[in-house]
Amino acid sequence: MILFFYILREVLPQFFSSLLILASVLIISQLARLTELLVAFGVSLENFFLPLVYIVLPFIPFNIPIAFLFAVMLAFGRFSADGEYAGLLACGYPLRRAAVPVALLAVVFCVSGVVAGAYLEPWGRRELVRFIFDKTKNEVDNMVRVKIQPGVFTDNFLGYTFYAEGISTDRTRMTNIMLAPPAGSRQAFTILAPRGSITGTADTGDLKMSLEGGEGFSQSGEKLSGSVLKFRRAEFDLLRLFREQLIDAAVGDEDYRSFAPADLTAYIAKLRNAEPRDDAQLVRARYLFHNRIASPFSVFFFGMFGMVIGVVDPRAQKNRAYVNGIAAIIVGYVFMMGFKWFADRGWIDAILAAWMPHVITFCAGAFLLYQKDRLPPSEPVLQRSNLPWNLKFNSGTRD
Repeated sequence: MILFFYILREVLPQFFSSLLILASVLIISQLARLTELLVAFGVSLENFFLPLVYIVLPFIPFNIPIAFLFAVMLAFGRFSADGEYAGLLACGYPLRRAAVPVALLAVVFCVSGVVAGAYLEPWGRRELVRFIFDKTKNEVDNMVRVKIQPGVFTDNFLGYTFYAEGISTDRTRMTNIMLAPPAGSRQAFTILAPRGSITGTADTGDLKMSLEGGEGFSQSGEKLSGSVLKFRRAEFDLLRLFREQLIDAAVGDEDYRSFAPADLTAYIAKLRNAEPRDDAQLVRARYLFHNRIASPFSVFFFGMFGMVIGVVDPRAQKNRAYVNGIAAIIVGYVFMMGFKWFADRGWIDAILAAWMPHVITFCAGAFLLYQKDRLPPSEPVLQRSNLPWNLKFNSGTRD
């Protein structure tokens, strides 16, 4: 039991350190997205930390297996470098016994990953959308009620340049309006209208701007040609225009990726019974449901593989374990995306596409661990002469 808890004490700090590093890398990769939110809503602790939490949470199920791989690799790499692994072997404590505490941690992290994938991931997506929707209401309402002024060109009005010669005191009616893309934009479409109005409110979510009796002018800079479009009435959903600058237009209340397990199950049943049935959307929803459960099982493969690459000959290159670990992450991701690609094209069922990569990699990890356990630390596990079937073949030949 002493060795059991000793291994746990070595792996756990490495796991949380690796998880923190991965979260930091994720935060850095999302700085551009956070900057857009800060520019849109203003710089404040709330506008920075809340979106940050909502963005990081959906990645927890993917970060847990990767952090576990590096934690096990670093722990067993230290055992090997300090000669402790050789001492364990001399005391009759083989690698398969050292795998018991690693397997226990893998079970705990697998359950944590399933819970995070089933509940925290959709919760983070929902809360981010809700945060943007709520902030959008306040920002657009402030923009319409305060920012735009009569006779003043307003830059960055929902991504456009806005001008109104006259605005009524209640700010619901406008005259001589121009709506144009910002300078340097690839779009060359300008709208002019003699009259316009703003109806609805941001609180009720129906804030709209209507232009009447206007014309739209478009011009192609390459061909030096343009076109004119006359209209009686043009209506713009101001809240929707602002939201689409910050999040995908398809994201919203009907985004199945933000559904909890019960809602996602009901959504799948709805798609299955719909007429006509959207088979492509049904496959994506079924794959997401099962992948949230199956993906955390990769911790078992990464745990076993971390032990294999961690235990090395002290004379070998020190950075080889890191290279092998990164290669395993890349191969595992490509493997998973490949099965998803097959499911999207209807070549295999969505359930098989979600589970097969992890079943195959688990078997591969178990085989590598078996090889590492029965061979000396300096022997390559995949060398042809060390493969079990090759040994049996050679033995039979000698007999």
